[in-house]
Amino acid sequence: MPTDALSPDAIETALRQRQLPILAGRLPPGEFVMPDYDGLCLANIPATVAAILHGELPGACPPLHPELWRGWADGVRRVILLLVDAVGYLQLREAMARGDVPAWNRLAERGAFFPITTVFPSTTNALLTTLWTGYSPAAHGLLAYELYLREFGVAASALFFWPVAYHRHDLLVEWGLKPEDFVPVPAVGNILSKQGITVRTFLRETYAESALSQMHRRGLEQIDSFVDASDLWVGLRRTLSEHQAGRLLISAYWDVVDGIGHKYGPNDDSWPIELRSIGHMLEQEFLPRLTAAEREDTLLIITADHGLVPTPPEAAIKLDDHPTLRDALLIPPLGESRTPFFYPHPDQHETVRDYLTGQLNHAFIILERNTVLESGLLGPGPIYRETPYRLGDLVALARGKHYLAKQEKSLKMLGRHGGLSPAEMLVPLFITRLDS
Repeated sequence: MPTDALSPDAIETALRQRQLPILAGRLPPGEFVMPDYDGLCLANIPATVAAILHGELPGACPPLHPELWRGWADGVRRVILLLVDAVGYLQLREAMARGDVPAWNRLAERGAFFPITTVFPSTTNALLTTLWTGYSPAAHGLLAYELYLREFGVAASALFFWPVAYHRHDLLVEWGLKPEDFVPVPAVGNILSKQGITVRTFLRETYAESALSQMHRRGLEQIDSFVDASDLWVGLRRTLSEHQAGRLLISAYWDVVDGIGHKYGPNDDSWPIELRSIGHMLEQEFLPRLTAAEREDTLLIITADHGLVPTPPEAAIKLDDHPTLRDALLIPPLGESRTPFFYPHPDQHETVRDYLTGQLNHAFIILERNTVLESGLLGPGPIYRETPYRLGDLVALARGKHYLAKQEKSLKMLGRHGGLSPAEMLVPLFITRLDS
């Protein structure tokens, strides 16, 4: 990659202009951002971290373009990877330009800062599974919030692992789902631990023992749970202190920004306040309290899983307002509200496709399942055998602020993700040395 292509603006332009050949001419120009699994995607972070720590992840997506990170990696023995849920690059950049989040400006000034893409669909469980395996959604099969799980004959949440019609956490485990075997590709913790790299992870106590967490944390001796920001930052500092020899990867996940964005919308005043709170904890409660030995040879990487778009009630496409569509479906739409997956009755495929493309073309672009699989939207293969069944026969890409609402109560969610808009797909990446 030439030097003049390394600026944040140049990278953003390149990502906005990038096309997938199979989708050329099918998508409106400039409306969507394609995931770039070749070296500018969150899917490239696991192999990047492994390479920095002199390890490797065979079969995983390749590292980020080396020009973006190798200048910060010399001699690094410890990496802290902090994922802040729902911080889109475009929104963060605007907040930084306004001076709303000064700590984030200082973080960018002392290291590297540029946009990359998330995976498709742009949703948390798909991305977290990619980060904890290094494999694309096509390969690991956890594509979206709600999926048809053929092996259990049920439409289920792939975040909470309950049936969509009966909400009890991890009920599918009682039905026979084994978290340690459910994801068909190796886990980062398992592989790196065998290479002599210690892997620690910090996760909110509420999620620490969930089925999804167990899927991701295969091969780890322990999961470090935290109650809130205070003990998270203390825990990170203590872990650095305990591991001053050897190679170490610390991963941490912060979820509050996502909850705020869903409830109030991404443009609410609470959004920059929460980012300022994160910056305060970083600058006042973490970095100044580290000793020189704890800072030495330590790299900090901060990124996000997706951005958000405002989704007011008037932008909803209510399924019950479209009985012709609703009644032609075998099961209600799954996937994400911004990327719904449709399962027509066997003899109603054309009816559903024609209705979506004719009556709802202002709100969605419709793709056939095979087109999605062949396009590269879900990333490189090998394609897991269950992925096609979990994808649905037709996949809808939301336009503007639109989304599909299956129930009236879902209209209360004022911010969403899962789609291909620039706001959802572009996420920030910060890289900085703690010993600089």
